[in-house]
Amino acid sequence: MPYDFLTDLLVVEVSHFGPDALGGRLADMGARVIKVEDPDGGDPVRRAGPWSVGEPTGFSYLHLRWNRGKESVVIDLATEVGKQDFLKLAAKADVVIEGMRAGVMARLGLGYDALKAANPAIVFCSLSGLGETGPYAKLASHGPSFDAYGGLGTPTGDSISRYDGPQAPSIGMYAYGLEAAFAVVSAVHRARRTGEGAAIEVAAADCAAHWLPEALDPLLNPEVSFTRPGFFDADGKMRFWARMENYRCRDGGLIFLMTFTDKSWRALLRVIGRPDLGEIYERTPQTGHEDAEVNAALIPIFATRDRDDWLADFARENVAAMPVNSFADVIADPHFRARDNSYAVPLPDGRTLTLTSTAIHVGGQSFAMPLAPEFGQDDAKVRAEFGLGAD
Repeated sequence: MPYDFLTDLLVVEVSHFGPDALGGRLADMGARVIKVEDPDGGDPVRRAGPWSVGEPTGFSYLHLRWNRGKESVVIDLATEVGKQDFLKLAAKADVVIEGMRAGVMARLGLGYDALKAANPAIVFCSLSGLGETGPYAKLASHGPSFDAYGGLGTPTGDSISRYDGPQAPSIGMYAYGLEAAFAVVSAVHRARRTGEGAAIEVAAADCAAHWLPEALDPLLNPEVSFTRPGFFDADGKMRFWARMENYRCRDGGLIFLMTFTDKSWRALLRVIGRPDLGEIYERTPQTGHEDAEVNAALIPIFATRDRDDWLADFARENVAAMPVNSFADVIADPHFRARDNSYAVPLPDGRTLTLTSTAIHVGGQSFAMPLAPEFGQDDAKVRAEFGLGAD
């Protein structure tokens, strides 16, 4: 079952691809989300991406994540009958999601002004790649392009999915569903208190640009921004980087050491039996190359034992460290398995599918969701309930 926080929230969604995540987040928290799909096959995310589930032409994992727990109804918004049906849904809804190019619903005569006339307390949220304003508003955009715009990395080589930058690709694409979910719930809270709806706009490119405040904000304020004394060493790296570095163990596993604080650093020195390494940072004068010396000493030390042995000692002695996992390592990691990070759901043919759940854990509740809907799966039920026209 989804969590029970938003069981009194009705959401109507017109969305494809990444913006589906907003309705998906709300559905995870218990909202009823009715996905309005066009008669030409609906949301193409159903069969997007490299993996097909159940059969070679089956659903995508993106669809199973972003559209889980939703209901699907087919409405042709280009027709007058379809518009009237949509307004009937919106009149009873708390939230309408526009997850297409910004302004699509307005061009159909179903923008915020039209919806507000039918339901003054409606919260309308538009998610798009580049937003409704600005010189790029009409550019087509997808996935990693938002990160390219936001400075998080630049496409390299022969594929836009290969990035040269500090962040993995598609930060903007995944962030805007989260940002929008927070905004929508906040707006609904006000609407129920005051009866006043809201028009919200969230662009993935903006989310990428806002992701790293210490990247842009100093550039916006060059006259009052200063490099903190002692923060960088002689090689231009952050001081104490050797205490926050990856180290390879005897079995080939990597550990990310995070002994930035003196307490954790001293705990590490006790575990490895090398208190003399702490003296390197106490010598005077400092040359700025101390971390390179510490790093060179730690590399052979970590190589003497397997990763699990190190991690067991670190947990006991309160040394800040973490395994560096591949995706395959993650699903086998005992911490991942112990925290209910997956759930089982039956496929129509009787086989069982195991899917990742949610990072949100709620005391006294367990999380599981029904499969994402087939195209038009709930059409008859929704039409009867809301008095919509014939299919």
